[in-house]
Amino acid sequence: MQYILVDTVDRAHFYPFSLTRSVAECRAGIFTFQERWEQYLLSETSIYTVPYLQNLYDGNDFLTTSDSVYFINITCIPSEEIVAEIKSLKTGEKLISTSGKWIATKSEERSITKILLANYAPKTNNSASFVENAVHLIKLNTDFIQRDFNWVKSNRVSQKIDNSNRAINVNQIFIEEGATISCANLNATEGPIYIGRDAIVMEGVSIRGPFALGHKGVVKMNTSIYGATTIGPYSLAGGEIKNSILMGNSNKGHEGYLGDSIIGYWCNLGAGTCNSNIKNTAGKVQLWNEAEQIWDTIGQKMGMLVGDYSRFAIQSRINTGSYIGVSANVFGMGLLPKNLPNFTWGVLPGYRIEKAIDDINNWMILKGNTINEAEKAVLKHLYQISNQ
Repeated sequence: MQYILVDTVDRAHFYPFSLTRSVAECRAGIFTFQERWEQYLLSETSIYTVPYLQNLYDGNDFLTTSDSVYFINITCIPSEEIVAEIKSLKTGEKLISTSGKWIATKSEERSITKILLANYAPKTNNSASFVENAVHLIKLNTDFIQRDFNWVKSNRVSQKIDNSNRAINVNQIFIEEGATISCANLNATEGPIYIGRDAIVMEGVSIRGPFALGHKGVVKMNTSIYGATTIGPYSLAGGEIKNSILMGNSNKGHEGYLGDSIIGYWCNLGAGTCNSNIKNTAGKVQLWNEAEQIWDTIGQKMGMLVGDYSRFAIQSRINTGSYIGVSANVFGMGLLPKNLPNFTWGVLPGYRIEKAIDDINNWMILKGNTINEAEKAVLKHLYQISNQ
């Protein structure tokens, strides 16, 4: 039986990250949305997203068959109870929350619009919860790190902690095979610490959980990290980091502060770059809502959201509650503007698509990758609509 993760329902709430990839690839805790669903389902999944992103994802043979498949709202947070109810659905039945929010449908239909509008027989789940938007990922990161840590610990055995390290609450520290940690301070009193496969934690690092470091991630010497923080696979961490997420393949490798922020894939923060996460007045922070083209009042603390492929020059000073779009090459004097759209050059539009793609490819080469044609097509699509 095939399980299809659908992101077309609420994906606009996850800009700028869902502009270049499915919400299924958003990371909070140790895993992405898709990885977490596959753990609960005990099965691989396919992704159903908007047309301009669909070519990024293989394995969508369900589109050419007439068999019944399970369509699942990717923003629903999986649990054993919900998965059991999904698997019990019959063709033509759907599962919804008590508030009426769609969770899943078993159907032979292939149009999500028709599936959502169809008069399928409903079953109701009383405990369902959802990831509401991009900012919500920061609020949920503590819970996701703990949940993911428990799953890892129940399936594998941690490496021993080298005696050169100072570790507190060692039962809440998990080190995957191939990871190296030397002369570090690891405090898991407030939450677990997870070190991924082949990751490196260098000398003098101090980590206070909850914390997750992905596959082949690197934390540089004398870095200070406060929970809840996730450093995704192939990412580089340095300086001071608090309550933030780097989704993957991104660098914050030098001195400077990063707090209450989410950094997408393939981003780079230049040396000395700092962001503000609280106003001098300690007042409410406003953040640009790209989907609705309005300023949302977020709360007392908020750093920045940074879309995929965006980069900051050295010594960049980033304002409280900043929204940075896709493929922005950011530089400028003083506090930077709070809303920098896709393909910003400096602080203004003007990053040519040909150069943007070349520059992205250069950054990918540094980590042993190259940009593919499907990724180029996504960027060209975004560039076209950004310049209409």
